Amino acid sequence: MFDFFKESFDYKTFLLAVVLACIGLLAVNSATYNSGMHSFFMKDLLWQVTGIIVAFAIMFSSNRFLENGAYFFYAITILLLVFVLVAGKKVASHTSWIGLLGVGGQPSELAKVASILTLSKFISEKANERTQWQTIGIAAGIVGLPMILTILQPDLGTTIVYLAIFFPILFWAGLPPIVIVALVAPLAIVVAEFTGTAVLLITVVAFGVLFFILSRKKLFAVTLSFVAVAFGLFMEYFYRKLLQPHQQKRIQIFLNPNLDPQGAGYNALQARVAIGSGGLFGKGYLHGAQTQLRFVPARWTDFIFTVIGEEFGFMGAAVTLLAFGALFFRGIRIAELVKTRFASLASVGITSVLLFHVFVNIGMNVNLAPIVGIPLPFISYGGSSILADWMMVGILLNFYAHRKEH
Repeated sequence: MFDFFKESFDYKTFLLAVVLACIGLLAVNSATYNSGMHSFFMKDLLWQVTGIIVAFAIMFSSNRFLENGAYFFYAITILLLVFVLVAGKKVASHTSWIGLLGVGGQPSELAKVASILTLSKFISEKANERTQWQTIGIAAGIVGLPMILTILQPDLGTTIVYLAIFFPILFWAGLPPIVIVALVAPLAIVVAEFTGTAVLLITVVAFGVLFFILSRKKLFAVTLSFVAVAFGLFMEYFYRKLLQPHQQKRIQIFLNPNLDPQGAGYNALQARVAIGSGGLFGKGYLHGAQTQLRFVPARWTDFIFTVIGEEFGFMGAAVTLLAFGALFFRGIRIAELVKTRFASLASVGITSVLLFHVFVNIGMNVNLAPIVGIPLPFISYGGSSILADWMMVGILLNFYAHRKEH
């Protein structure tokens, strides 16, 4: 056992996750300190400890356990997502919860982990027997099924996380740049549509130029340009006709929080005030006015970064970001060290999902991203998300422990 921890235990990745979990516990305790919800801290502590136990259980499993069980795990999570739509519990306008023996959970959090493993296994299997577009099509189906089931809840935040699984894994698998650009272009054009006509035109022209540079067949480049624009127009229809009013409002408020400062824009504005008021070193633990006087809603979940920014200031926020940055570096490093393609792809998928969560959550807090309800890994309160975070750490630990095996 001592030899295992000396040679095969990735203490750097584990300690970084523990540091982030401790920051989360401090922040949750502060966020609920004057709210009469101290039980949230105890529940959060219990989930963190449970997550660590799960991480160690995954780490000590065999090197083929995760790969061989990927499809089964994926099937279970799909069934759970279907069950949620049929008999799920509605929380905060989302029917995304299931309850069992008094314990609730969100299967969509586990589905993200299952999708990473399943997509990685699929791409690593018999890659030479499929055409490039067959691989892309089936890969899109693997992430598309849980995406559809999740958007039906409706949970827009979790839905877009699957894009952070799909694109990075395909890129790491060696997909040509022209294909990646072709897949990303429609999404970028959709974002540009909501920014203004000038930005939209610049975006379309920029991608058109990229297509011409990267493609040897100019007709193909023109076709890709038209497809990207057509997709953008379809998404405009999707926005107008299929998104819920509150989801449309979130996009509008992201572009301009002052449209409704006392309503839909309130969260974004108060979050910015809280973080900005922290200054360099913060107001001190449990002394954040915005936090303790409850000006910031959802301050122990979506807006927990405001607690860190207000009470620990720029330095506390910087330490948190540095810890996340180091964790991302470890994930990519493990992807480079492992000998199996499955482990390498899955490591990239895990790293990209955690990175996406951090980027969007903190972006929500500083008005650089729309408010879509994505938790900050290891820090936001929530049993399902914490368990999923530690599962992903456990998978990285497992890959590192077996990094020399083919």
